[in-house]
Amino acid sequence: MTDQNGEDSIRWLEWGEDAFAASRQEGKPLLLTLTATWCHWCHVMDQTSYSDPRVIERINSGFIPVRVDVDRRPDISRRYNQGGYPSVAVLDGGGELLAGRIYTPPDEMLALLAQVSEHFPAPVPAAPGQGAAASRRAAGASQSPDERVRRWLMDHYDPRYGGFGSEPKQPPWEGLRFLLELYGRSGEGPFLTMVTDSLDGIIAGLYDQKDRGFFRYSVTRDWKIPHYEKMLVTNASLASLLLEACQVTGNAAYEEAAAGALRYLMDTLHDDESGLFHSSQDAWEDFYRLPWKDRDAADRPTVDKTAYTGWNACAASAFIKAGAVLGAPGHLKTAARTLEVLWSDLWEGELGFQHAAGGSPNQPRMLDDHVAFLRASLELFQANGDPIHLERAVQVAAVIDRLFGPAEGGYLDVAAAGAPSAEAPLAGDRPVLENSLLAEALAVLACLTGDAAYQERATLALSAFETIVPDSSFLGDRPSRRVEEDEEALFLPAGSAWARARQMLAEGPVHLVVVGASGNPTAQSLMAAGLRTYLPHRVVQRLDPEADRERIESIGFPLEAEPALYACMNGMCLAPIRSVREVERLLGERPWKQFAALQQESGPYPQRT
Repeated sequence: MTDQNGEDSIRWLEWGEDAFAASRQEGKPLLLTLTATWCHWCHVMDQTSYSDPRVIERINSGFIPVRVDVDRRPDISRRYNQGGYPSVAVLDGGGELLAGRIYTPPDEMLALLAQVSEHFPAPVPAAPGQGAAASRRAAGASQSPDERVRRWLMDHYDPRYGGFGSEPKQPPWEGLRFLLELYGRSGEGPFLTMVTDSLDGIIAGLYDQKDRGFFRYSVTRDWKIPHYEKMLVTNASLASLLLEACQVTGNAAYEEAAAGALRYLMDTLHDDESGLFHSSQDAWEDFYRLPWKDRDAADRPTVDKTAYTGWNACAASAFIKAGAVLGAPGHLKTAARTLEVLWSDLWEGELGFQHAAGGSPNQPRMLDDHVAFLRASLELFQANGDPIHLERAVQVAAVIDRLFGPAEGGYLDVAAAGAPSAEAPLAGDRPVLENSLLAEALAVLACLTGDAAYQERATLALSAFETIVPDSSFLGDRPSRRVEEDEEALFLPAGSAWARARQMLAEGPVHLVVVGASGNPTAQSLMAAGLRTYLPHRVVQRLDPEADRERIESIGFPLEAEPALYACMNGMCLAPIRSVREVERLLGERPWKQFAALQQESGPYPQRT
């Protein structure tokens, strides 16, 4: 950023009420630029348009300029992203959109500024694509929303290169996870083929064979020309997906790529002193185009050392899964330390999580941070059985309800009005993606605790979006964004997560319960087998005959001396499993088909022999 006080630079202000008050008092539109440390074209725009004396003079004299880092304020990005980064959004004093662009060269920027000044204040134009979305909803009115999601994925799948749509191509981890679970349920080969062909293309084009890790996306349909920034969230999410694909297929290439992504996170983004992960590495094209032999001696792309709560929790989830699938206890320790630091340093009780380490204590609270930590805590509890992680999950779920839960259903993306960190002039948005991921976590929490109230909350969180999936990724009145052109229309993350969560709530999780003492080797082997075996919507839990006697008796399991694993679903259980080999055969046997045959029988978790 240029010097805010110099006449030869733009006098950027921070987002906040002061900037909007100045817009209203001075009768000037507010010029918002959305930028990111890792964004190549953001740097180009700084070096061109925002360094052009004509543009600087016009902005300083006629506008209230505000600059926002999209990683620090994802809520602002969600509302004003115009389809990519950098985004330029011109707003009135109430936060309504007057005009918007993505990267804009100097002469075009001057023309835009002149046009806005001439017509200010102007009515807000209708958001692009709303009519088309309404038409698509009308055309698919006879289909359920999850059927529409499946149809969207089929219609937009690229049979030649994998992934969805044409170009640019972003790794569609939510869509591929949904397809993987459809395959797990049905055994239908085309679902798995779509997953494996996509992953093969992503590995071939976006994986850095020299320094490891995945680049953010590809400019081209064939995945071969990446944009070179590397993100913590991208690598954590792809590692988790690849590990699940490895569980299903046994493909060693997926295991190798997942291990490489995690190695990149440890080598490049991990801060050993703090125990947290940095957020991203910049896209220096010249560096990545060097021959391999010259890279080691060259200056490396800059790392943004900001640590974000949600992305660190996503990384913890990936390391938890790796600990089980790869048999690497060190990965589990990394995850445990990450979550412990987040809890000790960024959790503020009833105020929730801070978004970024080392930031202002008054920074807004984000729903996605809380959802990611909730999910990771539940995964860590399943992996190591330490009740502290379940207790923390319960606390976080309660704070989510208090900070983000409106009465009409669905959860807000940023702390609700009246909360200590709420900030005007943003109107409340209810995002499909975060609500869907939360619904899955609440269903897991209901399964682990036996508290049906969490299941009811999960159902309410999903039902609010029945009428808009898969065409929209949020509920909100503000026609200010084009983010869906950049995300939903390219790889449908929100719709896929919603359909996956709906499927989980409708069909129930597969609950693998190991009854056996924690120190018993057989019980430990059954737990490890349950954790490394892929099953759609699987929840793994160990119950100790002594410590958990009351829960075991309430469910109806026998208090046997010999450990056993019970595969349960919707209140029904199959015969006890006592060998690792039987556990590993569960995916192929698809036990939910046996559960369907038993649907007419009642009773809480009846034992089947």
